[in-house]
Amino acid sequence: MSGRPLRRRATPARSPAPPRASAPPRDPGSPRSPLIYGRNAVLEAARAGRVRRALLARGAEPDARLEELRRLTRVEEVAPDRIDALAPGVHQGVVAELMPRAYWTLRQLLELGPTLLVALDGVEDPQNLGAILRSAEAAAVDGVILPEHRSAPLSAAAVKASSGASEYLRLCRVPGLPSTISELGRAGIWCAALDPRGELPPWRFDLRQPVCLVVGGEGRGVHRLVRERCDVRLRLPMQGRVPSLNAAAAVAVALYEVVRQRTVPSERR
Repeated sequence: MSGRPLRRRATPARSPAPPRASAPPRDPGSPRSPLIYGRNAVLEAARAGRVRRALLARGAEPDARLEELRRLTRVEEVAPDRIDALAPGVHQGVVAELMPRAYWTLRQLLELGPTLLVALDGVEDPQNLGAILRSAEAAAVDGVILPEHRSAPLSAAAVKASSGASEYLRLCRVPGLPSTISELGRAGIWCAALDPRGELPPWRFDLRQPVCLVVGGEGRGVHRLVRERCDVRLRLPMQGRVPSLNAAAAVAVALYEVVRQRTVPSERR
């Protein structure tokens, strides 16, 4: 366990989702329109109130997800080739136009008194980004911090990889992570970098206190300046021959160690 004294904070009530910005309708064929595709991703976005309208390929195989989608938002049936033109990936016959996303500022996020955050440092692969966001939402994080540079955009591929979980999360854009890490520390939040050469495994660090898990991209990991400003480096011990997990898998493991520590009675740990 780290020898530093704990910085404790009363756990606040979870705040409601941020207000949705409004904008005039745009043609979903426009490259400026925020589009997503895939039945799970579109349905979750509709459940979160983020879908302006959905386009469904005529003759698409029906299922319960599409029936619920029709109840939640406006659905227009179009020719299958229009869906193919709008969605470059495996779209499952459905595309949705999203309402504009309102990103949170760091100040707004800190005003909520968060106890669990995730910060991404150089995660540039949209599949990894989507998988991380899915794990973050499943673990009920209070927000995800994304740098303006060296970060994958929240593209349709990333939203699909998150299975729509991205549409429930508070997402915060920051100019740079080093200064953000310092500001989190001043707010009483411990910053823990996931690092294969870290000094502690997660289960030997007290994750019940307010914490931000910092994860780096494939290959380079957490950048030196960011790593140096973190309070602790946590490693996931490998039992096999590969030296580390990928970023998305590492975040999932660490997040569920946080969940375990916060939900299992101390005498059973």
